[in-house]
Amino acid sequence: MKFSILKKATWINRSTAQTKQPPRQKDHGLLDPEVLRQIGHLELLTQRVVDGFLTGKHRSTHKGGCFEFAQHRPYTAGDEIRLIDWHVFAKSDRYYIKQFEEETNLQAMMVVDASGSMNYRGSTISKFDYARLAAACLSRLVLRQRDSVGLSLIDQSIRKYIPPRSSATHLRSLLHTLLNEQTSGMTSLSGALHELGKRMKRKGMILLFSDCFEELEPLMQALHHLRLRGHEILIFQTVAPEELSFRFDKMSKFECLEEENLILDVDPQAVRKGYLKRLNEFQEQLQQRCVELGCEYFQLNTGDELGTVLSQYLSRRNAGIKA
Repeated sequence: MKFSILKKATWINRSTAQTKQPPRQKDHGLLDPEVLRQIGHLELLTQRVVDGFLTGKHRSTHKGGCFEFAQHRPYTAGDEIRLIDWHVFAKSDRYYIKQFEEETNLQAMMVVDASGSMNYRGSTISKFDYARLAAACLSRLVLRQRDSVGLSLIDQSIRKYIPPRSSATHLRSLLHTLLNEQTSGMTSLSGALHELGKRMKRKGMILLFSDCFEELEPLMQALHHLRLRGHEILIFQTVAPEELSFRFDKMSKFECLEEENLILDVDPQAVRKGYLKRLNEFQEQLQQRCVELGCEYFQLNTGDELGTVLSQYLSRRNAGIKA
């Protein structure tokens, strides 16, 4: 049988596969202190003038400020009297404070591929674990900027969707969702991204974490659709070292991570040259098409230290924007 990476790279070498899932972490386990230390002084800036009000760190098309009501809470000593909701007091004879959510310039949406192929783990943690670590740390960075961040977990469609918010407590909800989801199912980035475009009402920044092993034409059409809606798109192609080098040296059984009971007996030495040729062609086409659409492409290798990679990426990106 012909071996093709365009089957969404869902194959895992059974001789090196880790059959057990890693132990569950606490929410703060996704916020690696070393990664945060290396990117804490940096910013995730947008390359365009955004809609909204200037409360974050970006150029705005509006002046002034705007606040959206979030909830009430009981009055406590030290609160400003002007924030008391007197209408509620008249009904309940109790003092309640209005809490507001600030409408920020930038809405960032973390889109994490949770399909079966992202569960590949060879000599490193899985692609999904690496992607959600990156998404979690960048989410904290966005919130620290006083911007808003949301989360979409996708496979063939949008599995989980959390709208962008800018409150400090919002991060806990994002981390909880990232930690409690597992990879499964087939991949359809194009379908999920089209659906995402309909859900996001404001122009924003979309950060896609995926191996991107999908037929290019449907994927590019979906990205083009998002670009037409005014979204800035950052693509973080998350791959494992073995996918890039195909360093297998003996007869192996490769098991599909997205389709059950699909196993191939493969002689790695016989297919390595053809595999790497097709992989390189695919990578070149992916990068070129992303550039043509005005999307930013960056490769995340699960074998690299995440803090160093993100720090270098943000530094180069911000230097280009501020130049």
